[in-house]
Amino acid sequence: MARLIGTLALALVLSPLVASAQLASTDAGSFMGSWTLTLDSPQGAFEQSLTLKEKAGKVVGEMTNQMQPEVQEVTDVTKDNENLVLKFAGNFQGNPFDAVITMTPDGTDKVKVSFDINGGQFSMAGTGVKK
Repeated sequence: MARLIGTLALALVLSPLVASAQLASTDAGSFMGSWTLTLDSPQGAFEQSLTLKEKAGKVVGEMTNQMQPEVQEVTDVTKDNENLVLKFAGNFQGNPFDAVITMTPDGTDKVKVSFDINGGQFSMAGTGVKK
């Protein structure tokens, strides 16, 4: 009996980790739609287009920018309190990277943006405006 209770307790602790891979579109609220993200980089402003839409009841992100015009699909979309968090693996000029974009509400149709690459080895901050 103690073993069963221990197993159930472990399952309850781990279940949010397993279930957090993709956010239901109904939980994304005002984040849904098209955004222009402007990030401050060492080379100047870097603009990225992001569209958050529903696909099979879940939130999916589609990103493009001038340097990578092909669509980057993001399916690992979660919420951390009021923040929307997008995680994806990318490749720039043959160099793979892991990225996390965090969008923090900042008024109506505006967000603060944090873009972390490879676990914080390189970070950019900026803003986002809903189109």
